[in-house]
This record gives sequence, structure tokens and C-alpha cells, in this order.
Amino acid sequence: MLIDSSRGTVRFKVVYHGIAMSGKTTNIEQLAKQSGLDMLSFDTKGERTLVFDFITKKLRTDGFTLTFSIYTIPGQDIYKDIRRMVMRGVDAVVFVVDSSERRLSENREFIRILEEDLRLYGKDLEGTPVVIQYNKRDLPDALPLEVLQREVHIPGKKSIEAVAVQGKGVSETFDLVAQELQEKFRKMVG
Repeated sequence: MLIDSSRGTVRFKVVYHGIAMSGKTTNIEQLAKQSGLDMLSFDTKGERTLVFDFITKKLRTDGFTLTFSIYTIPGQDIYKDIRRMVMRGVDAVVFVVDSSERRLSENREFIRILEEDLRLYGKDLEGTPVVIQYNKRDLPDALPLEVLQREVHIPGKKSIEAVAVQGKGVSETFDLVAQELQEKFRKMVG
């Protein structure tokens, strides 16, 4: 979080984290589309994120302009160094879960990876605003929500269901993480 009181601005970095092909890029594509924003993307030929995707969203509150720099990480292990670079300076995380039964163990493993990524920069899951998005709820092999909440869970963190390809739950997910960051900012400035 970068605060410039003289200009009345606050900058936040939000990273969409999770396994490959879970819907991280789709989330910010939809968020950009719904908000009329431009998106910067570095994709491979298979339309998989190579470096990161990026949008900037602004909100006005309490006399401040809040700027959210929103990134995705590549989910493939081969791009671990890039993922870790993108995580530098993160203020909040949206952890995107693929609801498919066949991806359950990968999702669980990526919570451990998220913990490692945060620890590299002196952060932890408990102190970092994290929203869990259970994406792809429309798929025939999507696990029941109760199973996902039990198996892919971070204690004390909010969660939401989504179908990012249809835009369902996308802005609601961002709104949850933005609210958490605004609360953190308000506590800091009193």
C-alpha cells in the first residue's frame, strides 16, 4: 500500500493467484470489460498467461482516490520465478479455485505455494487480505460447495462462488477484496 496524503491517493496491489487454467485471466478480462478498462496481457500461443495480465481500477472514497493495480500470476510451475516476482509488494490476493474434482489436489497444493510466495516477502496468510473464489461452478464435475469449503479453505478468509466466463461473481469478488483493503487503510489512517 502506497499512500500519498498530499495528493490524496492510495495504491494497492492485488494479485489473482491459483492453479493454471483456474480462471484468473478470465476474471480480470471480465472485470475490465464490466468496468470499461483496458487490459495488458502477455499470453503464450495456447492463451496461457506467460508473465502476467494487468488492469488498473480506481475508486473514490473518504476523500482519497484508491488505485488498484490488479495482476494475475502464471499458474504453471515452470514460471515459478515470474510468479514470485509478480507477488512482490502484494497487498491482497484473490485465490481462484477450479471447482473440478480432478483439480482438487492441485488447488490444495497451491494454497501451500501461496503461503511460500507470501513468506518470501515477509507476509503470511493470516495478515494478508485474501478472498477465495470458487470458480467454474457451472461445470458438470464441479464439487459441491461444502466439499470445496472444507478441502480448499483458508481459515478466516471470505469466499464466493463464480462462473467467470459468464461474468458471474467477478465484480463481487473484486468488491470483497477492495472492501478488505479499504478497511485496512481506514485502520491505518484512523
